[in-house]
Amino acid sequence: MNELIASKDNAKIKEAYRALSAKEELFLVEGYHLVEMALAHHAAVEVFSLEAYACSVPFYRITPEILAKLTTTKTPEGIVALCRKKAASAPLGDRLLYLDEVNDPGNLGTLLRTALAFGWQEAVASIGSAEAYASKALLASQGAIFGLNFRESPLTPSDDIAWLRSQGYYLLSTDLKAPHKLSDLALPEGRKVALVLGNEARGVGPEVLAHSDATVRLEMAGIDSLNVGVAGGILMYELRKK
Repeated sequence: MNELIASKDNAKIKEAYRALSAKEELFLVEGYHLVEMALAHHAAVEVFSLEAYACSVPFYRITPEILAKLTTTKTPEGIVALCRKKAASAPLGDRLLYLDEVNDPGNLGTLLRTALAFGWQEAVASIGSAEAYASKALLASQGAIFGLNFRESPLTPSDDIAWLRSQGYYLLSTDLKAPHKLSDLALPEGRKVALVLGNEARGVGPEVLAHSDATVRLEMAGIDSLNVGVAGGILMYELRKK
C-alpha cells in the first residue's frame, strides 16, 4: 500500500517508536542497506519511507517529521523497517563467538560484522553486554545480525560456558597474561571452537577464564592492549585458518 501517515499519534508510528528501545520482540533498522538486509532475511514486518518503496511487506509513506522521530542518525536516508527478532537455534557451526559483557554497542556491532565476514556463523552475547538490536550496534554491524545464528543469553557467563561445553565446543579465551601466543596456538583437531572476548575494562571474567580449555594472547609491541573490536577481528581471521 502507499498510504501516507502524517500523524505521530498513529498507532503504527507509536508501535515503531516503542521498538527503538529494542527491549522486546520488535526493533527498528534505518537506511537502505539495513532495510534490504532485513527484507532478505525475512525479519522485516513493515517498512516506512519518505518515498514509494517496493517490498514484500506492508509499506507506508511518512513525513520528514515522523522519520526524525523513528531514526537516531543526524542525516537519515529516508527509510526504516520495523523488524522482529528471530529465535536462535542450537549452535551447529564449528566456529562460535562468545562476548563476555562487551559493553560498547559499537564494539559489539563491529564484532558481529567481522564474525559474519570471516565465517563465524554463531554468536552469543552474555548478560551485561550491549543491546545488540539497539540502533548504534545495528549500524556498526551493518546488518550482520541478520546473517548470524545469534542469541542474547539469559544465563550467567559461567552457565553459558557450561552450556557451550555441553554443545561440544573447545573454549578459547583471550587473556593478556595467557601463556600461549596466537602464532604458537594449536587447536585440537576436529573440535568446534568458541572464541571468548571480554569486557573493554576487565577483559574476560575470572570465572570464565578458570573454565576455559585454553587462553591466548596477541603479540604486541609498544602498547599492552588493543580495542576488543580490533583484537577480535585479528583473532577471528587467524583462527579460521587453524
